[in-house]
Amino acid sequence: MKADATVAVYDVRSDADIAVLRLAADGIDARISDDSEGGLNPGFFVTYGVRVIVRAHDVDDAYVSLGIERVSVPAQVADAMFKHAGWAYPNEACGLIGIDDTGVPAFVMCLSNGDAAPDRFTISPDEHFGANRFAEGRSLVVGAVFHSHPTSDAYPSRADIEGGADPDWLHFIIGPVSGPKPLIRCFRIRDGFVTEVKVTVEQ
Repeated sequence: MKADATVAVYDVRSDADIAVLRLAADGIDARISDDSEGGLNPGFFVTYGVRVIVRAHDVDDAYVSLGIERVSVPAQVADAMFKHAGWAYPNEACGLIGIDDTGVPAFVMCLSNGDAAPDRFTISPDEHFGANRFAEGRSLVVGAVFHSHPTSDAYPSRADIEGGADPDWLHFIIGPVSGPKPLIRCFRIRDGFVTEVKVTVEQ
């Protein structure tokens, strides 16, 4: 099978196996790939990052089949998050994002990290209120938060999960800022559970 697109990445191989079976039940051919396996027998390790890959023309159907939410981010919005993350380094950067009426993140409001720390962030009530007013004045709704991880992967930390942000918001994370190529990832965090949202950066 021609491997064209990664539709999901799992930490546990059994989860990837289940995803492949689910896709097969919907008539979508998929395979598992992991760059760290080398020549070893797949499955020799229980836990590592594994990718589920499908043909390019099956990508949209695969997302639906696996129940993966997606968000499209304009390039200038992503660029603003990356630049603020670099500016705030070695501390965490943070900010809020205005969402337009089509659900697209349309405007980044780069804010101050009240904690001025490399492993957590706090947005002050005053800045939060100001961001809401700014968004409303542009017919946007604050529907997402972003922050950076200076040295760790772009995945919610325990502090992020327990942070108490609006459960209906998207949570964007940039990281690791110290790495050669930081990633932008997105999540839903509800009742202590983390679900990844697939990010596409539109050029």
